[in-house]
Amino acid sequence: MSDPAPHTPAPPRAVPQRTLLGYGQLALPLAIADLPLDIYLTTFYGTDLGVPLAAMAWVILIARLSDVVTDPLIGILSDRSGNWSWGRRKSWVLLGIPIKMLGIYAIFFAEPETTDATYMLVWLIVLYLGWTMISIPYGAWGAELSGQYHERSRITGYRTGFGMLGVFIAAIAPVIVGGGAGTPEGLTPVMQAIGWGSMILFPLSALAIFWLVPEPPVRSISGGLTWWQGLKIASRNGPFLRILIAGSIGRTGAAINGTVVLWFFVHALSLGPAAGLPLFCYLIAAVLGVPIWVTIAKAWNKHRTLVVATAIGIAFFGLLFFVPQGALIPACAILFLAGLSGSAAPILGASIAADVIDLDELHAGSSRAGLLIAFWGMGQKAGAAFGYFIALMILSSFGFDATSTTNDATALMGLTLTYIVVPWFFYAASIVLLWNFPLTPERQAEIRAMVEARAAHGAAEAVPGVVTPLGGPLPLPEADTSEDGPRNHR
Repeated sequence: MSDPAPHTPAPPRAVPQRTLLGYGQLALPLAIADLPLDIYLTTFYGTDLGVPLAAMAWVILIARLSDVVTDPLIGILSDRSGNWSWGRRKSWVLLGIPIKMLGIYAIFFAEPETTDATYMLVWLIVLYLGWTMISIPYGAWGAELSGQYHERSRITGYRTGFGMLGVFIAAIAPVIVGGGAGTPEGLTPVMQAIGWGSMILFPLSALAIFWLVPEPPVRSISGGLTWWQGLKIASRNGPFLRILIAGSIGRTGAAINGTVVLWFFVHALSLGPAAGLPLFCYLIAAVLGVPIWVTIAKAWNKHRTLVVATAIGIAFFGLLFFVPQGALIPACAILFLAGLSGSAAPILGASIAADVIDLDELHAGSSRAGLLIAFWGMGQKAGAAFGYFIALMILSSFGFDATSTTNDATALMGLTLTYIVVPWFFYAASIVLLWNFPLTPERQAEIRAMVEARAAHGAAEAVPGVVTPLGGPLPLPEADTSEDGPRNHR
């Protein structure tokens, strides 16, 4: 009698379009509310509200580093909230939205008479707490919607697409409501319009994600690892540490760039009320770049695609050195070309982070996406905090005055170097770390297959009378400290 045909696993199912849309749309109000924090915050508080740059540098650093406490706490609680009626990811997202809205109201509607560094610090901490309560479970949720290498890029692509739409809406706010950097009205009408828009959209978005997106199943076959044991396993996850460090360093460079962008075009290039147009061109190009980078990454791989995109952005930003004062069209053209690469990092960085979570799950025996996403978020926020701090302290040391229209040549040189040159060092370091990243599509598929096999085995053991074909319990593999993970654990 011939041997039975070997079992061929069913092809992986694509995430339904309805789920992708329901999941991704939450990024719309998040991006509308978050763009001002990356682009407008320092200009609004430094120019419109008169908070000194050095004081603001310390405020933002302290507020962002407060997440060192809240991020892992929310990640752990999210992972351990499996018995909540709405689910461990969905419940935390819905709880975080009203706190985020409270922080938005306080920060976006601040008045000069009542605003100082202390006010800014207190309400930024509240705003960042709400952001943490949403973003960590939201990121873990996306990582758990699919275990497939390229499908994860599709998920993060939808999320980034909605996010870029939110960025576009926030970017055109000055055109709709008036005001903006370099105008007599300043950024006050822009901040208030964006604040109202995001606070209206958040409750609608919460209803959509509640009804349209399923809560991922809770899988745990670890035999009760303690948090400290789990942390030790995560610390030996070479690929995760590598993408964490690379992403954090790259985020520092992006934060330096974003902190001074409006001041650069207002003061260094003397564009006056038109200073927001180059930034608008950059953001439009970033939206257009979303399908480009998803397609290239699918044909190649994620980390090399991200490296190439970063290098392209660096090259185009360097051309700003040759743009004379008042030259609006060349500035817009350069920012558009640089912006085409702007969406690569949020899409591919988050997708790679989801892949390395599989390696942690294989070692730990359970999905701890919340904790790993919390570490990822901590790295991003720490990188941003140091980026803001570095940028503002450099400007302060060069004597730049955000409230003045007559900064001297030394102050303007410091502004130019901070915007164009200083971020290069951080981007270059992230490129070096990512170029030979070990988690290829083939390796990730191998790891994911082992995770799925263990999960299926554990589920079968839980059913009385079911005998699994694996011949007994699967051992928990020793935490592999190598860069490429458990290649030989077969």
